[in-house]
Amino acid sequence: MDLIKLFESTLSILPELLIVTASIFTMISAPVFGARKNNLKLIIPLILIAASFYLNLGRFINPQTAFNGSLSLNAFSAFFNSIFLICTAFTLIISRDYLGETSRVGEFFSLILLSTTGMMILVESLDFMTLFLGFEIMSVSVYILSGFNRKSIRSTESGIKYLILGGFSSAVLLYGIALLYGASGSIYFEKILSGFDANNPIYLAGSALVLAGFIFKIGAFPLQQWVPDIYQGAPVPATTFMSVNVKAAAFAILLRFLMQTVDYHNLPLVNIIIVISVLTMTIGNIAAIVQSSIKRMLAYSSIAHAGYILVGILAAVKGQETAVNNVLYYLYAYAIMNLGAFAIVTYLSSEDKELDNIERISGLWNKKPLIAVALGIFMFSLTGIPPTIGFFAKYRIFLTAVNAGFSIVVLIALVNSVISAYYYLRVLVYAFMKQDIYEFGPDRQLTKFAVIILAIGTLLLGIFPLYSLDIVSHAGRSLITLNF
Repeated sequence: MDLIKLFESTLSILPELLIVTASIFTMISAPVFGARKNNLKLIIPLILIAASFYLNLGRFINPQTAFNGSLSLNAFSAFFNSIFLICTAFTLIISRDYLGETSRVGEFFSLILLSTTGMMILVESLDFMTLFLGFEIMSVSVYILSGFNRKSIRSTESGIKYLILGGFSSAVLLYGIALLYGASGSIYFEKILSGFDANNPIYLAGSALVLAGFIFKIGAFPLQQWVPDIYQGAPVPATTFMSVNVKAAAFAILLRFLMQTVDYHNLPLVNIIIVISVLTMTIGNIAAIVQSSIKRMLAYSSIAHAGYILVGILAAVKGQETAVNNVLYYLYAYAIMNLGAFAIVTYLSSEDKELDNIERISGLWNKKPLIAVALGIFMFSLTGIPPTIGFFAKYRIFLTAVNAGFSIVVLIALVNSVISAYYYLRVLVYAFMKQDIYEFGPDRQLTKFAVIILAIGTLLLGIFPLYSLDIVSHAGRSLITLNF
C-alpha cells in the first residue's frame, strides 16, 4: 500500500480516530485533573462521540473499504457503529452520576471508549487479522471494567472470571482462525468463502471453533453460564455497557461470519442453531424466574433475548429474504430497552451501595413516579407488549421465522415470552404495589434525563417503526449483497 492510499484509508476511519482521541483525553485527564473537572471529562468525549456519529452517517450513502480491503465502511458497519456510539454516550452519562466525584472517572470513561473503538473495528473487519484485533481491544477493556470496583470482592471476582473465561474463548477463536487459514491459505472472508469445502474436516473444525468463540460472547447455550456471575459482580454501568454493546458487536460479527465467510448452505447449521436457540431462551427464562437479584434477572433475560435473536438468524441461514433486516432491528430495539432498564438500576445505585435485590425498589411509584413509569415502559418492552419497540421487534423476528418454516420454534419462543412476563411484571409489582419501606438516593439529573429519553424512544419507535425499518433494510442489504 503506497502512502497516498494509506493516507486516504486513515482519513476514512476518522470516526474511529475521534473515539480513540476521546479515550486518550480521558486517560490523560485522570492523573492531571484528579477528581476535579469531572464534568469536562464527560463533555469532551460526548462532543467527539457526536462528531464521530455524524461522520459515520456518511457511510450509509458512500460505502468504501480501507487498508487494502481489511475494513468495510458500509451501511452494515455504520448501522452497528451508530448503536455503539449512542449506547456509549448514554453509558458515559449514567456513569458520571454513578461514580460521583472520584478521580477514577477518567479511567472508567477511557476504558468504555477504547472498548467502543474495538467494537467498531470488529464489525468493519473483512479479514480475520483485523477481526481478532478488534475483538481483543473490545474484550480486554471490558475485562478491566468488570473488576473496576476494587472495594468490592464480587467485582474483583467478576473481573478475574471474565478474564480467564474470555481468554479461553479468545484462544478457541484464534485456533479456529488458524485452521481456516490453513485450509484456505487466506485470512480474507471473501477468499475463504470462495474456496470453502464442506467435505474438508479442517474447514469444518475451523468453522466450529470460530462459531464457539462467538457463541461465548453472545451468551448462548452451552456457553452462557458466565453471564449472570459477571453481570452481577461488575459495576452497574459496566454491566449496562456489556449487556448492550458487547452483545450487539458479537451478533454483528456472527452475522458477517455466517453470511460472508462460511458456505452455510452445505453445513448442518440449521439443526445446530435450532437446538442452541431453543435451549438458550428456555434456560434463560426459567432461570430468571427464581432470581431475587435484579442484575441476575436481567442477565438471564439477556440470555433469553439471545435465544430470540438466534431464531431470526435461523431464518437467515434458511434463506428468508428479510431475516437479516429483522435481526438488525431486534438488536437495535434490544439496545434501547435494555439500556433503559439498566439505566434505572444505575440511577438507584451508587458505587458504594448498588441496588441489587428486587425488594429494594418497593414503593418506587410513591417516591419517584417518573422513574417508575419509565421502568414500566422498559419492562413491557422487554416482555414484548405493545405499543413498545420490543413488541414490534419480536413480531418481526417471529414472523420471519414462521415464513421460513420454523413454526414450532416460534411457538416455543412465544411460550418463553409468556414465561418472561412473570419475572418482568414481578418487578412492577414491587415498584407499584408494595409499600415504600426503603429510602432511595438523591435525584440524579443526568441519569434521570437519560432514562426519560430512552423511555420516550422505546415508545415512539414502537408506535412509528417505519423509518427505522428503512435504515435496517439498507444495512441488511449491504451485508447480503456483499456491498463493501
